[in-house]
Amino acid sequence: MSTSKTKTRLTVTDCTDRREWNDFVESNDGPPFGLWGWREASRNYGHDTHWLAARDGGDIVGALPLVEIRSRLFGSKIVSPPYGERGSVILADDAPESTTTHLVRQAKRIADDAGVDFVSLRGTTVDHAQFEGFEHENRFVTFDVPVGVNHDEMWDGLKESRQRQIDQARENDLEYVVGESLDELREYYELYLQSVRGHGSPPHSFEFFKRVWETFADHGTLHLGLVRHDGRAINGIVNLGCGSTVSQWGVITDYEYRDLQGGSFLLWKSMEHAHENGYQSYELGRTREGTGVYMFKKSFGGKKTQYDDFHYYPNGPVELPHPDKSAYKPIKEAWKRLPIPVTKLIGPTLRKDISL
Repeated sequence: MSTSKTKTRLTVTDCTDRREWNDFVESNDGPPFGLWGWREASRNYGHDTHWLAARDGGDIVGALPLVEIRSRLFGSKIVSPPYGERGSVILADDAPESTTTHLVRQAKRIADDAGVDFVSLRGTTVDHAQFEGFEHENRFVTFDVPVGVNHDEMWDGLKESRQRQIDQARENDLEYVVGESLDELREYYELYLQSVRGHGSPPHSFEFFKRVWETFADHGTLHLGLVRHDGRAINGIVNLGCGSTVSQWGVITDYEYRDLQGGSFLLWKSMEHAHENGYQSYELGRTREGTGVYMFKKSFGGKKTQYDDFHYYPNGPVELPHPDKSAYKPIKEAWKRLPIPVTKLIGPTLRKDISL
């Protein structure tokens, strides 16, 4: 970052120009969950949004997308980003040193005025000193897999056990397809309903996925991958591209068919798709270190990267949401027993207010 620009020229306002915002996020390798489309999807749930732009003169030099979620059941919070892997502050290479400070202070003002329980800025590595008044946590990691290398290097980066599973998937005659229509998005959504119910979690609405689809697919940065067995989808994924990176999101599985190795096959095909479309990195999403999912992702050969999460509590510390909290276990077990039509009907009303 530049030190020659004076901080007194910096102003922070809510950006109203979709193209200007997206151009800045993309050119500075921001996350897809910070693009304007995520703002529209969040607004579609009825949430207020604050797409804060720091300007030095007239140009954007820093950005902080925020979504305000108010719920009688789950409390009130401001999150960057909800429903996604990584958000928080995005900086230009020549941004003045105080840019993050200005953005974070504005986020605190909004939180104080709104009286929310907490602010959560999730998943970025920045200058910790500029997050005055925030508590810092390293709760999650990700793996960044280089996909700008040649195809053989990508394959050689996988552990041999993972290579064998991908070969096994091919032997099992699994079919990989790239979804290009709303019908295929509906096919994905039907499997998604089954998959998230198996985790004891309420689903997003189809309208949420449709809004993401319409925004990102038209922009050419959404890749919907499906693996089928005998014509039936058994694995699915939504990959979102921004800048030089593709971010994994929305991984789903029919666990009845997990021995066919469709999950390994689909992730490899996603990496190939990112490689073929000129991206440099494939980001595997936030994961708790030491879990089974962590070991699975590690086997694809990426570089482990720590997510930095920052939390601000306007009215004093509160307990942050945690899906593995023991108190939720009876609720999750009960949810698993509900018929899918019921979870499809009532789930989105709950899911929209859960920021994870």
